[in-house]
Amino acid sequence: MNSLIEQIQSCQYLYMSEIGEPRDNELRIVILEAKSGAIGERKAEDEKDEVLKRILETCAPIEHRVGCRMFELFWPNYVGYSVRNESYAQSDEYEKFDGRLLVEYSRSRCLDFLSKATFADSTYPGPLKHWGIFCLNHIIDVVSTFEPEVKMSTYA
Repeated sequence: MNSLIEQIQSCQYLYMSEIGEPRDNELRIVILEAKSGAIGERKAEDEKDEVLKRILETCAPIEHRVGCRMFELFWPNYVGYSVRNESYAQSDEYEKFDGRLLVEYSRSRCLDFLSKATFADSTYPGPLKHWGIFCLNHIIDVVSTFEPEVKMSTYA
């Protein structure tokens, strides 16, 4: 496995920062590493609602902060991609994947859908790979014959 993909797997959390097509049918996604802070780091003393104040005193923010990494994933071509609101995503025992935050599916509803909605298959354009990126707030699915090209930088 690509060492930068392993770096993504080592993150505590991810946020999607950008998604777009630099040129037709190319896909670029920027994801940010996020870490939880110290419990009580959120300032609760100014909160007037006592119930919310007690909750805030025991919470830790999850943020992209100094020292966190930023990853750019690029696919030179894709068959399909989608972004789902994490709040509505559901797990499905039918689906099989390897990985934690950036996963490669061996069986998925997305692959099944694209096999019916397109004429893409293993002969053209070639063997399809389904990549999933599990971010806080977003689930991103990318189906392509390519693995993502990954670049990394650190937020200073």
